[in-house]
Amino acid sequence: MTMRFTQLRLAGPAAVLIAILLAGLAAIPYYGVARLDAELRARQETLVGRNISIWISEVEFALTAWTIWDESIAKIDNLFDLEWTDRNIGRSLIGTSRTRFVSILNGDGDLIYSKTDDEVLYRPFFARGADVVTQDAHSLVDAVREKERGERPEGIPQPIAFSKIEVIGDDAVLLTASLFQSDFRTATPRGEKAPVLISAIPIGGSLQEFLGNRFLLDDASVGPASSVPADRARVEIAMGPNGQAQALSWQPLTPARDLLRQSMPLAVTVLVVLIAGGIFAVRISRRAVHSLVETEKQMRHAATHDFLTGLANRSLVASEFSRLSQQGDLTVACLDLDGFKAINDSHGHAAGDALLKAVATRLRAACQDRDVVFRLGGDEFAVLMPAISLAEAEMRCRQLCLLLSEPYVVDDSMMIIGASFGLSSVIGAETSCDEAFRCADEALYRAKGEGRGKVMTSICEIEPVRRFG
Repeated sequence: MTMRFTQLRLAGPAAVLIAILLAGLAAIPYYGVARLDAELRARQETLVGRNISIWISEVEFALTAWTIWDESIAKIDNLFDLEWTDRNIGRSLIGTSRTRFVSILNGDGDLIYSKTDDEVLYRPFFARGADVVTQDAHSLVDAVREKERGERPEGIPQPIAFSKIEVIGDDAVLLTASLFQSDFRTATPRGEKAPVLISAIPIGGSLQEFLGNRFLLDDASVGPASSVPADRARVEIAMGPNGQAQALSWQPLTPARDLLRQSMPLAVTVLVVLIAGGIFAVRISRRAVHSLVETEKQMRHAATHDFLTGLANRSLVASEFSRLSQQGDLTVACLDLDGFKAINDSHGHAAGDALLKAVATRLRAACQDRDVVFRLGGDEFAVLMPAISLAEAEMRCRQLCLLLSEPYVVDDSMMIIGASFGLSSVIGAETSCDEAFRCADEALYRAKGEGRGKVMTSICEIEPVRRFG
């Protein structure tokens, strides 16, 4: 009896502990697993939706090179010049960007110009004709007009643009409506309504392949939102031909359920090695958590860095400016490549992309470790130079001009471009990010007017223009 009592005292607590553990494992599927996986799914849906919005914003910003331009107002609105419009808007956009369709509506809403690239002329979306494609953008134009009627700040205007993705069969297109605006008010619209640019960018390959690869999604597919199964994560991204919402869906990560599936057999069948099974489960969970952290890091990096050059993008400008300006003096340098559009026209987009990568490599190598280099869009870059005077920054930018103007070899072809710089100085924390970049933009505009490879500085006035963040 004493021996049995001793054995019970020794084995009883272990048996009770095992029973409690088994009961806890049995309760996990009903309480913990579903909740953890649902939270992760919601977080991933939010990140994907935000990344798609950032990508569309980058496309809209790139269009400002054509829409925020005094000459566009003069040649399209004040006195319509078809030859100028075709050369500087239609052929320029199609030749130097991924845009493959362009149309323009005047202030009365009439279609006054359209151009479709020959390579997409017979694709389902574009084969319907310019009138139908332009009509598809009706809701976007209404949104542009609504914002046009609101109050706008003084100075160089912010872009007014709205976009949506449309799907017809397997043909997916990013459709954008952008308002033409004056930059320095040398020409203004005749009436209350300015012309509107309609542009369409085909999405290469299938939409699910493009977005799935870009955002690292498992089993991505695109279809009517109403038909997506409840167990798949989803984000509404487009409209079908009948106005039906189209959703990007994918198989969400389920680390909690996967962990449970792997650990339950061990907990039930290997009671003798319960501790070893527990350690094994912890290792699996660590791998799952590590995988999630790495995936989230990659997605966050994709959201804050330019996918072509690897440089920081516009979403990091405000935070980096705030961090560096609090440490002391700071110089903002904005630069624009001279002759890049001609390279795109003569050598094609692939060569242009390769050239931008080479420019980014030279900028990174020539800048100091404490400098932060950004690609703002198109052939526009910016550098934040901390702890340096305006005179020193001007000297360094002149050196960068010489470096960037040295020949490039791309696909066995020699290419030569230049760079113009505009600089503004930030002393202490009294100068805002918007104000500093406005000053640098104005200096860059003057540098471009002086000719190729110029460096200009500017004194800031308190008049915020561009917003980052």
